[in-house]
Amino acid sequence: MKDSRLIGTWKSDGRKTAKEIAARRDIPASKKVKLRHFFGKLELRYTESRCYARLGDYVSVNRYTVAAKDAWSAALVVLNPIAGKQIVHIHFEGDRYWITFGSGRIREFFRRVSQNRRELRKQIYNSSR
Repeated sequence: MKDSRLIGTWKSDGRKTAKEIAARRDIPASKKVKLRHFFGKLELRYTESRCYARLGDYVSVNRYTVAAKDAWSAALVVLNPIAGKQIVHIHFEGDRYWITFGSGRIREFFRRVSQNRRELRKQIYNSSR
C-alpha cells in the first residue's frame, strides 16, 4: 500500500511543537525549556519505500511500508536497523502532520517543505504507479 501524501520533504515545526509543550501542565517549566531545544531541526524525506532523516550532519535511511491509511492518517511500519520494527501513526492536517513519541504524551509537528511544481508532479505520478 502507498500513501502519496507522505512523498516529499518535511521539516520539524519547532514553533508549533513548542506551543504544544508550553500548553502542558504536567511538565515542569524548567523541563519545557530544555525540551523545546530538541525540535525544529529534523528533516525527513519520504520516497515510496524509504525515509531519509537528516539531523545536522547525521543522515539515516529507514525502509517503511504503509500498513493502513484513512482520510486523516497513515500507519507506517518502519524498519529501523537499531530499534527493529516500529509502528508510526502519522496524523495529517493539510500541509502539516504530527506524530506522538516517547510515552505518546507529546506531539511533534512537521510541515511540508515547498517544492517546485515539476518535482511535485513527478513524485505524485511515481507514487500512483
